[in-house]
Amino acid sequence: MRGPGVFALRFDVDSVTCLEHGVPALLKLGERHGVRFTFFVNMGRSFSWRHTVARTLRSRRARTTGDDAGGARANKLPAAAKLGRSGVLKTVLMNPRLGWRYRPALDRLFEEGHELGLHGGSNHATWQYALDELGEDGLQRHVRSSFATFRDRYGQPSGFASPGFRYNEAVLDLVDSEGFEYASDMTGERPFRPARPGSKRRYTHFQVPVNVIGEDSVPVIEQGLALGRSDVRIVRDAVERIRERRFALMYGHPYVEGVHWRLLDAIFAELSGDYEVVTVAEYLRRWKESASHG
Repeated sequence: MRGPGVFALRFDVDSVTCLEHGVPALLKLGERHGVRFTFFVNMGRSFSWRHTVARTLRSRRARTTGDDAGGARANKLPAAAKLGRSGVLKTVLMNPRLGWRYRPALDRLFEEGHELGLHGGSNHATWQYALDELGEDGLQRHVRSSFATFRDRYGQPSGFASPGFRYNEAVLDLVDSEGFEYASDMTGERPFRPARPGSKRRYTHFQVPVNVIGEDSVPVIEQGLALGRSDVRIVRDAVERIRERRFALMYGHPYVEGVHWRLLDAIFAELSGDYEVVTVAEYLRRWKESASHG
């Protein structure tokens, strides 16, 4: 390997548990190791009765007809295990606008030098489960207030990530028109500029794929916990996947990796001296520099 590898961690912040429990733990972890992370923040609400009920009914029908992807569920922790009883109650009964209710937590991330990006618009569940129903005009309405509030407080973000990795052509157009340097929605091994449908032209933004990931787009650590694997094996599996790459990008959520911060602590210890831990924006800058020389 030419010099140390580059390792970035992106966390999607989309629940009260993320902000009340996971983010404070990750702040301490970053301070302990002298590293900074990337947090893609959903500024709006995390729950939608309409779309959650519709999704539940679809899942029940799929189980009845035998079309349900049981393997995907096995790789994920149940929502109650990730949110906790208090988190579930606050989400369902209060369903706060996260960017407003937890502004002090986001301010602290920003002040301590972590990268803040945007994660969807005014409702995480609506984007994840009903993106195509919004249409182009609906998408603009969905993001307008959240984007404006974020920019007024933290400036223009470099990065964007769609809830559930759900994107379409309208989202790609939005990322370009809103001036994002990169998004992290598409699959792949290394950054690239996506092609415009039906054209030889490419979008101006880069896609920076998560390349250290579990089955069914489940984070590596969450999958290991869901499958009941030991801490030692979870750490070993993650480190092995990272070491397969000079540029490695892993993702998760503060309500898992923050609550189980000791797993990340052990991963950092294993990688010490061999990899630099950077934000996603810095990861992209290093990759561009490496590509231009090679």
